[in-house]
Amino acid sequence: MRLRRHMRMPVFNRDEGTERPSGRRRDEADASKLGLCGLRNIGNTCFMNSVIQCLSHTQELTRFLRSHHGSRSSSTKDQQILHEFAKLIQEMWTSNVHTVTPMELKRAFSTKHRMYSDYNQQDAQEFLRFFLDSLHSALNSGVKGETLNIDDNLSDNKKADLTWEWYTRHENSLVRDLFVGQLKSTLKCTTCGNTSVTFDPFWDLSVPLPSSSRCKLEACLDLFIREEVLDGDEMPTCAKCKTRRKCTKSFTIQRFPKYLVIHLKRFSETRWSKLSNIVEFPTMDRELNMGSYGANSNSNVHYSLYAISNHMGSTAGGHYVALCKHPVSRKWHEFNDNIVSDALSENFLVSSSAYILFYERA
Repeated sequence: MRLRRHMRMPVFNRDEGTERPSGRRRDEADASKLGLCGLRNIGNTCFMNSVIQCLSHTQELTRFLRSHHGSRSSSTKDQQILHEFAKLIQEMWTSNVHTVTPMELKRAFSTKHRMYSDYNQQDAQEFLRFFLDSLHSALNSGVKGETLNIDDNLSDNKKADLTWEWYTRHENSLVRDLFVGQLKSTLKCTTCGNTSVTFDPFWDLSVPLPSSSRCKLEACLDLFIREEVLDGDEMPTCAKCKTRRKCTKSFTIQRFPKYLVIHLKRFSETRWSKLSNIVEFPTMDRELNMGSYGANSNSNVHYSLYAISNHMGSTAGGHYVALCKHPVSRKWHEFNDNIVSDALSENFLVSSSAYILFYERA
């Protein structure tokens, strides 16, 4: 279900006559228009269109896809998805192409993920996870079978490195290189004080929202890493006590990804309700510093925002759009299915509609 926008955005009028720049300036002007391509809605597919636009503005991924040439008769469903996505990106970044229909990509994706074969509205973050997993699987050259064995006496950082090396031997693709980071989970027994750590890959951070109607992104990240008490039915078995004990559990980020995806958990688990909090997130270059959330202190890890997937409306009916920063002009544009807005002010970026934030490491 699509909602009417109360605020009308200026859109490109490509028929207006303007004085043509020459030489290098003309090349730069042409490059600043590439990728400003809308995607037709083919039946409640705004969730897909929004995510595709955000991925299209992920520079290293698009650079790879624009030169990727696979076979239509690719052997796996994932490779067919990759093939159609690469074709779509190549068309979207072609001169004088203003609108594209992503029908073949949706058909290839629905062949593997049957829940997307109809034309019902879907969740953009769930789609993003499935979609990146398919791209990764299509490119994965990793070797399976090796068992992970780590000496418990090693330092945490050494354990993390060995776990990451093992993971990357199994899961080896450009998509993993770009989007995957590593979480450190610390479990501490409240009886004997024994501490155990585990390290797991993550493709995005799903952060809870505080109860206040307006907050900063840092408050959401603080909730994500906040120490949690595991008691009652949730009590784990302490390796030292050899019995179930009340424990505390906390997260920190051991390894930061090149592209950090932050999912604001606006929807309840049952999707019966949606939070409309305004989360104030950093929008300027290098403004987001994730260093304080790292497992190793005294580090500065700066990120720059480059894309947002917005959800407007409620659980009963809503609409997705994307806000993306062009890699050449450095201007923000709104991608509302087939309509691409003119340059946006950065004041337009923070709203109660922000759902998925895409950051690039500076």
